[in-house]
Amino acid sequence: MSAVYDCIVVGSGPSGVACATALLAAGRDVLMLDVGLTLEPERARVLADAMSAGPLNASNAPWLSDTSAPGKIPRKLIYGSDYPFRDAAEALQLRRHNVGAEPSFALGGLSNVWGAAALPFTADDARDWPVSAAELAPHYAACARLLGIAGESDDLAEMLPLHQPPRGRLHASRQAETMLTALSRNREALFAEGVRVGRARLAVRADDCVYCGLCLHGCPQKLIYSANETLTALQSHPNFKYRAGFKVETVSETDGEATVVGGDHGAPTTLQAKAVFLAAGAIPTTAILLKSAAMRDQAVRMLDSQYFVLPLALFKGAGRTRDEQLHTMAQIFLEVLDPAISPHTIHLQVYTYNSLLAGMVRAKLGKALEPLARWGDAHFVLIQGYLHSNHSGAIDLTLRSDGLDAVGVESTQARRKIGALVRKLTMLAPRIGAVPLAPLMEISEPGRGFHIGGSLPMSTSPGQLRTDTLGRPFGWRRVHAVDATVLPSIPATTITYPVMANAHRIATLAAKP
Repeated sequence: MSAVYDCIVVGSGPSGVACATALLAAGRDVLMLDVGLTLEPERARVLADAMSAGPLNASNAPWLSDTSAPGKIPRKLIYGSDYPFRDAAEALQLRRHNVGAEPSFALGGLSNVWGAAALPFTADDARDWPVSAAELAPHYAACARLLGIAGESDDLAEMLPLHQPPRGRLHASRQAETMLTALSRNREALFAEGVRVGRARLAVRADDCVYCGLCLHGCPQKLIYSANETLTALQSHPNFKYRAGFKVETVSETDGEATVVGGDHGAPTTLQAKAVFLAAGAIPTTAILLKSAAMRDQAVRMLDSQYFVLPLALFKGAGRTRDEQLHTMAQIFLEVLDPAISPHTIHLQVYTYNSLLAGMVRAKLGKALEPLARWGDAHFVLIQGYLHSNHSGAIDLTLRSDGLDAVGVESTQARRKIGALVRKLTMLAPRIGAVPLAPLMEISEPGRGFHIGGSLPMSTSPGQLRTDTLGRPFGWRRVHAVDATVLPSIPATTITYPVMANAHRIATLAAKP
């Protein structure tokens, strides 16, 4: 008779490691199953050789390349590698139509290429959840300790609690300082207009940063949080085991046990456990559950937080941006609360000079406007913006006999909301210290910001396509979805931290006898 494991966690991304951490803290045994792709050995050697050769920056790192189409938002690589995205779509037989999101089979999942921005959801924006902000608070605190969030207590703290004291603070770039000066000078006027301002909160070891400008290409010193860090720590725990090369196909429940069926390095394998926690990512977890329930040819709607990028021109530029020692993650957060535009928070992340931004703007402007692009190196900054899922497009997922179809459903409402936002920012330009460059704006296809989920949302009245508050689908008791799959809505503020907190909450409660 085969062994029955205590708890199986599927996936090693942020929700998976948060779930495993909570289970271990409750005294449970954990087996983590993962495909677990890693950086290619040859690229790892290039990184090691470059690190040993001397200081690195955005002008001499050997793995830099521009993989974007002209004027488009570039696909983010790490150390020049696409391994966080490799093989996953093919293995899932995923056909994407007007969909920007991609699944990941990497060890650590998409935390290998995320932007490290870490905010909770506001209580108002998650009011439709069956779980309150107060219930999530201790789990936010636990996950903040895992992430090590750098930042400061500022005007955002009341609506977006810190939950743990910030762990250090990154220095602002010269462009960010210029903008922060204007924002601070006009704080009261902006507050009256529903604009809250704060320094970016980032999951990064700020005190060790050398400001090499390579954040968006892969930190050479690996200071940006990845779930790999937590996984490495978990592997020293006597009750934790990690098994790479395992792709889960289906889960089920019989006779008081959960069953996992999959391929262990390609060999068909069946495992039993007292409880299974699915943390494979929104698309893979949805695919596993659709297969498990044999729900073919029935579209399941996945929610998205609409993503857009909007360049701004600073009234007062900063010289020699190409030579500045700086970090290239988000520098400033702006939260817009204007009922005339939306009853929900609109989240804006301000990025200052970086090579990806410069390349994208140059491609948009073309050769004829190259002098403007050179001026723009000192003056252009970039907003990455997000809307609440109530105003955003969506992705329809349908399991077929030969794979999984993902079809993007765009939202005309999103374009109206973004247009109203741009008009507001233009009106406030003297107080922000920068004017929007609306002709250079890009509104992405659904899923491009990777803030997706909600295909089987938590509910106090679970049904066929709704889970209970512990992420359990189909009336099951021993299988829990713990990643973004179960979010009832996708507020605009950053998604990774809240998903981790909810996974930690589910695991903590499920671990009890």
